[in-house]
Amino acid sequence: MGMIENEPSNPCSEIETIEVIRSAIRAEGERLRNNHPLLKRQNLIGAIVFLASIAGVTLSAYGYLSGLIGALTCIVLVALFTSLLHELEHDLIHWQYFKDKPLIHHLMMLGVWVFRPGTINPWIRRHLHFLHHKVSGTEKDLEERGIGNGMDYRLARTLIMFDPLVGNIIKILRENKGKKAMRIGRLLLAYFPFGVLSVGIWYTFLLFHLVSVLATASGSPIAWSSTQLSVMAYLNAAVVILIGPHYLRSFCLILISSTMHYYGNVTSLLKQTQVLNAWYFWPFQLFCFNFGSTHAIHHFVVGEPFYIRQLTAKAAHKVMRDNGVPFNDLGTFSRANQFPERSEYDKHASMNAQGGQA
Repeated sequence: MGMIENEPSNPCSEIETIEVIRSAIRAEGERLRNNHPLLKRQNLIGAIVFLASIAGVTLSAYGYLSGLIGALTCIVLVALFTSLLHELEHDLIHWQYFKDKPLIHHLMMLGVWVFRPGTINPWIRRHLHFLHHKVSGTEKDLEERGIGNGMDYRLARTLIMFDPLVGNIIKILRENKGKKAMRIGRLLLAYFPFGVLSVGIWYTFLLFHLVSVLATASGSPIAWSSTQLSVMAYLNAAVVILIGPHYLRSFCLILISSTMHYYGNVTSLLKQTQVLNAWYFWPFQLFCFNFGSTHAIHHFVVGEPFYIRQLTAKAAHKVMRDNGVPFNDLGTFSRANQFPERSEYDKHASMNAQGGQA
């Protein structure tokens, strides 16, 4: 059972505590902007991140196709660049860039989708994400439920974390609920066309190479036609350049996101999230731009762009820790992400105060 690394030090009401946290985070953001005026150029920074990330993906693809870098290097590089595009998409969903220039704004929305083709339509995700902020951690939170939050850490949840589209289709088919065809249709529509195409390419790629390996191992290699091999060459390239990086990045993000969001027993903003900043999360944080450490900040102050959250994290973590926001609560894995009961919370906080570590 994991230990929650803090307990509230201020005897304030929840509303007062939330405002204390928000005020401190906002103040640190303003201090940074005043000291570094460039940070006020939000549209400019968003555009630079957008163009630089797409350039990084493009150069990585060129390097792979020209033989300058290997497949694994390309996959890792693209996953890193597209983790920036994910953060940018999240900010775009909150209208933080080019709100007064709709054409540029929506072109950026399209761009972050095209270069992360396995993801849900960002315009549909906008509605789900706004709902997430309103009902975070409850049964109405469709966004978190869609990545497995609240489920036991078993095969079904693992599949959803690896592949939300296929995993949720299987989940719908297994559930004892009606209108399955309609629900699956809605899901496919939300991922159409890029997500559906990506899933088709991914599983074709896996099936082709699995069949080839098994046939060769059995002593009866398959004589694929030149047309089949030509098609697979294109699919192999697509997997290395975009689809493989998507699955790597997406799994890391979903693992971190569904772990740092609570589901169940959530009665206030203070119980919606925890902070994951322990060293053992870093292999996953690397591919989701430190999401576990900084996303809880966003729940308190929605209007800050992702790069400001990275810069304010130290100050934000201090005030959050002092006011009861959990840190590195590994017990979430055994509780299926439910916020701990008061007795368990106090027990963990006491152990931490006596020198225990999560």
